[in-house]
Amino acid sequence: MKALQILIVLAVGYLLGSVLPALIIGKMVNGIDIRKYGSGNPGTTNVLRTLGIGPAILVFAIDVLKGVVATLFAKIVMPDDVVLGVTLAGFAVIWGHTFPLYFGFRGGKAAATSIGVALVATPTITIVVIALALIVLAIKRYMSLTVIVGSILYFFAVLIFEREYWFLALIILVVIIVRHRENIKRLLNGTERKVGERVKLQ
Repeated sequence: MKALQILIVLAVGYLLGSVLPALIIGKMVNGIDIRKYGSGNPGTTNVLRTLGIGPAILVFAIDVLKGVVATLFAKIVMPDDVVLGVTLAGFAVIWGHTFPLYFGFRGGKAAATSIGVALVATPTITIVVIALALIVLAIKRYMSLTVIVGSILYFFAVLIFEREYWFLALIILVVIIVRHRENIKRLLNGTERKVGERVKLQ
């Protein structure tokens, strides 16, 4: 029975994660594949730069919601082992966002989806980390730096206060660092774009 529960949680999480609102909204609003513009990432920041704040807010909300729904679903399906269920669901929905079934396995960096997962798993820690990360964003105006710092803070905060979710926090940290490796290079050489810079579609 538990094996079936695990399979259901993984499947639902991955299929939810594979829905990429940035690609769908890009097609609907401008008829474009967002992966061909700006940074090429189908995520909130690139949508903000290419399509504007309205579509970006919508993309962010849906990506966060994916993480929330997947992990809440896991709590329902695996009520006797919530930590395992949430961790598996978190991994699956993040993996789906990163390697989406519906879009040629070319997905995003999973920052917003990770926030949704973390909000269900460790809400208090997540809210505090978001607040601290926003300070970094306000000072430096680099979204990539903000996300990276946030994932590091989250990992160590979970180790201290919510240790049962350490593996989930590690998954989030590793995915964020790996998926932002090009951003890290640009940050180091001073070529990373700041929040607010627009990309021309023509």
